[in-house]
Amino acid sequence: MNEKKQDLSSLMDRIDLYSIVRDTLRNLWAILLGAIAVAMIVNMSVRADFRSTYSTQATFVVTSKTSSNYAYSNLSAASTMANSFSNILNSNLLKKKVCKDLGIDTFRATASARVIKGTNLMTLRVTADTPENTYRTIRSIMYNMNELTEYVSADMVMEVLQDPSVPTRADTSFSASKQTKRAFAISALLLILAFMYLSYRKETVKGEKDLENKLDAKSLGMLHQEEKYRSFGDMLKRRKRKYLVTELSAKFEFVERNKKIAAHISAQAHKANAKTILITSVQEHEGKSTVSANLALTLVQQGYKVLLIDGDMRRPTQYSLFMKPGEKLKASLGSLLMGQASLNDAMIHDEERGVDLLLNKRNYTNSTDIVSSEFMSRLLAVARMHYDYVIIDSPPMSLMADAEVLADLSDMSVLVVKYDTVLAEDLNDAIDALRDCHAQFAGCILNLVRTMPGARKTIGGYGGYGRYGRYGHYGRYGHYGRYGEYGRYGDEKK
Repeated sequence: MNEKKQDLSSLMDRIDLYSIVRDTLRNLWAILLGAIAVAMIVNMSVRADFRSTYSTQATFVVTSKTSSNYAYSNLSAASTMANSFSNILNSNLLKKKVCKDLGIDTFRATASARVIKGTNLMTLRVTADTPENTYRTIRSIMYNMNELTEYVSADMVMEVLQDPSVPTRADTSFSASKQTKRAFAISALLLILAFMYLSYRKETVKGEKDLENKLDAKSLGMLHQEEKYRSFGDMLKRRKRKYLVTELSAKFEFVERNKKIAAHISAQAHKANAKTILITSVQEHEGKSTVSANLALTLVQQGYKVLLIDGDMRRPTQYSLFMKPGEKLKASLGSLLMGQASLNDAMIHDEERGVDLLLNKRNYTNSTDIVSSEFMSRLLAVARMHYDYVIIDSPPMSLMADAEVLADLSDMSVLVVKYDTVLAEDLNDAIDALRDCHAQFAGCILNLVRTMPGARKTIGGYGGYGRYGRYGHYGRYGHYGRYGEYGRYGDEKK
């Protein structure tokens, strides 16, 4: 019993509802197209196979010539006539006569006779493919009625009680739309289940347990996806917020998780006597630049002297996080490494945040040559002497060799893994590549994690405004907060 509970618990841990729902919604167009295609095929198939039939009938009174005054005799005569007449109606004898009368080669109708229970009334029913053929066929049978009656029994008389009429409606009401809707619904449901199963089986990282189980690496922490816009107006203007721990809008949980990650990295760096820390990812848009910036800022808040280097020479990002719109660089890192500017001109000290920066704003097509130059080695050697930590934001590993070049020049490397994006196989290949470099591989940071509404848990089990929440006793502005007794601007010395 305990084993079954453990297996069920393990299965529930592996099921990530958000990724399943997101993948299904992303493939909604394929589900709709597939369901529509199946519905159209079913519609055409049903229409091609369906054949409408039309029926009409005549009613006869069956009596016996010898004993027409006795009800029992009449009932018996009607029953005998119906049983015998039914066999004859579909015999070759009748079919030939009808075909001859109608001038056709093949008899394509069906005819049957039955007695109305408790009476001496018999009904003759004919079914054919068109109203015209149905009416003509029953009239032909009635025309040959006397001969057929004598063939069955000369003692019986059949008189018409009700003449047949031309049928105006088909026997069965066929609705192609009903069959089409049913096919659409069933195929859409099956496709949804198929995409849900494929999402479940997708070998990506969807949680910290997933990271440790699928990757040959240690988890350094997890960061959730934060809101992109502060307000509806910002969303309309496409003005995204900065995910920095120094922003006033930063949530307590977000700040605390970055502190936890910084503590893990600094602990490993202290053991390995590492000062230059490379932050990279496998693909673009995994959030490595924001992670690099927040790691540098968090270490500064902990009292360390930190230099943040934007080593992504192809698509630099750090300038957009730290510089104001329209602000220009006096000199870029690229200019410094190519000998076109001095270190004093390229170095930026952010007074508000307390971090030193070496940034780029333009793209360099020869980025690999620049970062592998002697200037880069000398720069990092000088930085090691003047800073406690040097954080390097490198390009993605899948695009160019810059990351591995910088990893050979660094002391420690960290891989940022975006939630449910890169396959575990590719991540393990990147981890092996980093381990082959000079830098000691510290582990992975799971970034931009998404959960279903209401499923997200905060640090320590408290919400944003609880005891340890954003404005609580130990919150951002509380006793130990940013401006508290031991905060950034408190009395404690860094």
